[in-house]
Amino acid sequence: MKRIISVMAALAMAAAFFGSGFTVSAAESEKITPSGIAYDQIGSSIDRYIKEREVGLASCEVSVFDGEGEIFNGCYGYADIENNLRADAETVYEWGSTSKILVWTSVMQQWERGNLDLHADIREYLPEGFLTKLQYPDEKITMLHLMSHNAGFQESYYENQQAAPDDVYDSLEDAVKSCQCYQAFHVGEYTAYSNWGNALAAYIVERTSGTDYVTYVNRNIFAPLGMKHTSVDPQQKDNQWVSERRRELKCYARYEDERYNEDFGECRNAVQLFPAGAAMGTLKDLSKLGRAFVSEECPLFAKNSTRAEMFKATSFFRDTNVKKNCHGLWVEHHKVDTLGHGGNTGGCTANLEFDPVSGLGVAVLTNECGETAFCSGIPVLLYGHYTDREAYRSVSGNESDISGVYYCKRAICEGSASAGQYMGGVFPLVQNDDGSYSVKLFGLSFGEGLAFVPVGHNQYIMEDNGMEMLVTIKDGVFEMGYMDYIRSDTGAAPTVLCFGFILFGLLCAAVVVVKFIVLIVRKIRKTGKEYTLADKQIWLGQLIYGGSGIILALFLLIIGSTNPVFTAVSAVLAAVVALVSLANSGILCYHTIKSDVRTRTKIKQYVWAALGIAYVAFIIGMQLYRFWTL
Repeated sequence: MKRIISVMAALAMAAAFFGSGFTVSAAESEKITPSGIAYDQIGSSIDRYIKEREVGLASCEVSVFDGEGEIFNGCYGYADIENNLRADAETVYEWGSTSKILVWTSVMQQWERGNLDLHADIREYLPEGFLTKLQYPDEKITMLHLMSHNAGFQESYYENQQAAPDDVYDSLEDAVKSCQCYQAFHVGEYTAYSNWGNALAAYIVERTSGTDYVTYVNRNIFAPLGMKHTSVDPQQKDNQWVSERRRELKCYARYEDERYNEDFGECRNAVQLFPAGAAMGTLKDLSKLGRAFVSEECPLFAKNSTRAEMFKATSFFRDTNVKKNCHGLWVEHHKVDTLGHGGNTGGCTANLEFDPVSGLGVAVLTNECGETAFCSGIPVLLYGHYTDREAYRSVSGNESDISGVYYCKRAICEGSASAGQYMGGVFPLVQNDDGSYSVKLFGLSFGEGLAFVPVGHNQYIMEDNGMEMLVTIKDGVFEMGYMDYIRSDTGAAPTVLCFGFILFGLLCAAVVVVKFIVLIVRKIRKTGKEYTLADKQIWLGQLIYGGSGIILALFLLIIGSTNPVFTAVSAVLAAVVALVSLANSGILCYHTIKSDVRTRTKIKQYVWAALGIAYVAFIIGMQLYRFWTL
């Protein structure tokens, strides 16, 4: 995948850049991974894998384990390149969404203790009237829906806001209340990955246990497993050692072409919905968590039947028996099915996977955001490719063409910010002459190296830079494990409309500025031109488009951190401006009909009247007035 670090001699590279450790017993040396690697060759295999991709490496730490203990630990690269600080056993990385495993484990503990019914309506465990944005209040939402991310909640642009470390909500209850998402879909209709749903589950753990979430996790997960070097608090108040060590880590983006390299510095933020992504710690501690799930006696639960229950599927790819999620643990489809969870923050990527059958697990941590070559590729190295399955047979193609423009349901799909889904959640698939598919829109590629390998009826393996993901595409529904995409009946028209609106608005803004300057110059020179009422109305139309285009462009640029009050005010303003635009267009039409002007002038006035009405249609079509859905 990425990275070029300064050139070193081969021996120096091997000694300084790479470091690993083995703990393979004689009995284990006879074991092999699902991909066919002998246990005593795991370390050398990972060494070679990373060495081949060192140009894309800042740092990477890998732990391979099973129920009997650690098999291999390796630390590669630098925690701080500029200061020549190597990654080691005490390097602290952010987990990102791998933190969610702690929430789902806590939920299963509460279920085991009889404090929580996974099939009950979650409103039984919440204060009365807590859920204020339900579009379908008569539909029961259970903990299983939260675990499978199909409770119907759309994304919220401020829900996982990265704040200054000292700028977080006073309590988890405040965070969940303030970031509450609108329920845009029927319960169970779509899989739409939800940070907020996960944080809501953590809040329910607080309610059922009578203990705040940070204390609960430290007492019921970290302490029993001896995880002394992990923090779950958004400000690391529960572990000062972790807080101090995190300051030593620097974050990067490294590519084969060093022109694209980026250094993000410490890149330390606070996750507002902290249960969903604020955990951080050492590789050894993450490995301990993984080993707990595959040990003969799971120390996380009083009964092994609880672990067995957690490993049962709670959602499937539609119309199949292919597992998607098991009580919050995502299913990855390699030669064998594994369970686990990956995660990203602004500067780190993490992954924890394990095979519940063989007990082989792997934990990977890197100081790069969106990294896949190591976090996704190393599990493939150990667990094999989906196409290595004994039952797999080569498939030349599928019956139907899956080309189309798909839009992600993990987005703001209804209300004031719904235009954003058409700008950033687009996935355009185009079939090539050889039957393969590319991700392109208007000839522009959005996924260099992305490939779709047909592996069954309506099933594909999506490959990209070490990542292999099973997807199903049928009847216009593109299902990844984490989220669903829906094919647009109008193709890329919504995207074209949104970008077109912004570009046209910016052009109108420029025209208005030029006209204003010309007007001032004429006033100064006293060569004023007589402007008709129609001229002034066209000016107003241009001003409406210009101002709205700028506002929408700014909104999309800062959508990840905007205060919801700003969006609500913008929504109301959009509705008011739409009414002004409609009135202005009506008056312009009336005066054009009544006026005695040249045909060319009438055409221009009618065009601007039509554009004013089109603006109203855009406001209605994009639901920019529906501020209550935020």
